[in-house]
Amino acid sequence: MRVMGSLILSAASALSSSGRALKRARALLAGVLLATVAACATTGPSGPLAGPAGPVEPRAPQDEPRRDDRGGLTPPFMADRALVRVGLLLPFSTRPEEASSLYRAAELALFEHGGRNMLLIPRDSGAGEAEAASAASGLLADGVDIIIGPVLREGVLGASRVAQDRRIPMIGLSSDRSVANDGVYLLSFQLEDEVARIIAYAASRGVRSIAMMGPENEYGRRVAQALRAEAARWGVAIVAETLYTRDVAQAAPAAARLRSSLAGAPVQAVMIADSGSVLRAVTAALARDGLAGPNVRLLGTSAWAGAETNAEAPLVGGWYVAPDPSLRTAFEQNYRSAYGDDPIRLASLAYDAIALAALLSRDQGPDGLSQQEIERQEGFLGSDGVFRFRANGSIERGWAVMEVRPSGAAVIAPAPRAFERPVS
Repeated sequence: MRVMGSLILSAASALSSSGRALKRARALLAGVLLATVAACATTGPSGPLAGPAGPVEPRAPQDEPRRDDRGGLTPPFMADRALVRVGLLLPFSTRPEEASSLYRAAELALFEHGGRNMLLIPRDSGAGEAEAASAASGLLADGVDIIIGPVLREGVLGASRVAQDRRIPMIGLSSDRSVANDGVYLLSFQLEDEVARIIAYAASRGVRSIAMMGPENEYGRRVAQALRAEAARWGVAIVAETLYTRDVAQAAPAAARLRSSLAGAPVQAVMIADSGSVLRAVTAALARDGLAGPNVRLLGTSAWAGAETNAEAPLVGGWYVAPDPSLRTAFEQNYRSAYGDDPIRLASLAYDAIALAALLSRDQGPDGLSQQEIERQEGFLGSDGVFRFRANGSIERGWAVMEVRPSGAAVIAPAPRAFERPVS
């Protein structure tokens, strides 16, 4: 089986030793990436791009990027190389803190896995479809061989239309699988797969009746829809559904509505599609109403992941899904070692996307970034575990099942490290 192995696994690779090396090399990398940002800082609807390194200073004419025979952007210091150009669309202007963490993760992957011929070209993805399409057009004018990003659904829609016209592969970071398409892949955490994993596990442990609570928004509705589909697949009855305005004050009334709608019907588990303070308020309200405890198992998505779940008594004994914890923990430690702060939840996606581009282009250059190679049946091993892309662009991941305990979350069903069946 071909997997990324040490290429993507910052967890298993060398930042314990290379963390110090990265810090020493960041001054050099900053110069390289600053030149890259300068090269792509064209004036558009949002003005010149200012990435994490800050606004780009004007450069002397001899430092200006040039175009190769294909019209591709080539910084002077890379003029003698056959380049693989990777476009990176991030929300620098609309979500600067998020973009900074994603950019740092991409930088880390470039340092660890990118060859001397890999050029990273970042651009601001803007606030909507039109701006993302314009940014993608700019990247294509710069000769990119693949586009990573954007993060939001609207951005992926806009950029993908441009990329598909030129048959340039694109790896978006949106979790909305409806925007995946032929040659447009989503390297993200998709709710439908999370729900499939937790319901399959619960059913295998004898759960046959489930109620559901979640916010009255797109997230809650998607979880409810996925839950109905998976419950039907496993012969599990959905005995009640309650959606609520996502507010701590609405937790108790929502729990009361759920209890009323049950009308005394037995329920073995309650799926809660929420996180943070609202999750804590909902579980406390359910416990007061006798709907959380030894006889009613609480179930959750990866939104539960976080230290705040460990101290909440009503959540103890609950099950939720998460990416492979050992790999994720190692990535976070490596990022922290390099940059001195914690990555955002999505940072590993940017890391894995750049490492994937490095792997596929290592031997064949841009020709390695083909749909056939991106859609490898055996998949890849990344910072959040094993994953592979389906032909329709959606992603399939290997999820772990966690149990909330007073001392912290524990793995009760490990995430697979390889796929045992053909891609679905």
